[in-house]
Amino acid sequence: MVYDVDTDRIERQLRVLRDCVAVLEETKRRRGEQEGDPVLFFAASRALHLASECIIDVGTAMIDGFIMRDPGGYLDIVDILEDERVIPKEGADRIRDLVRFRDRLVRRYDELSPGELEKYWEQAEVLLSFEGWVRDYLRQNLF
Repeated sequence: MVYDVDTDRIERQLRVLRDCVAVLEETKRRRGEQEGDPVLFFAASRALHLASECIIDVGTAMIDGFIMRDPGGYLDIVDILEDERVIPKEGADRIRDLVRFRDRLVRRYDELSPGELEKYWEQAEVLLSFEGWVRDYLRQNLF
């Protein structure tokens, strides 16, 4: 079967995802020395928001390009990627958690506290893994 996967778009999104990881790692490194710094808080919040958007956009491009079932929402995108073996279960669980947190980052940002971000600073590793899983899937199915 021939697929029409927008690999250029996926590549651009994965580059943005890597930038988000770099910002998360830098804000994590600095948080101890600059406790309560609003710039670090906003940088980490925005990096997490954009990372979740990148995952959603890459997932959508994969689903469209490989003609997978239609998602019913953002969490369903992660479910489909797991079902289609793009990402493993343990990674899917952590990514779902970030996609759920996206709602707070986008709609309830005025209620966020620096303490809530603590858990998500540790997401950098799964975001890098996501990039690897996507690349592996593309390599196995397109090239």
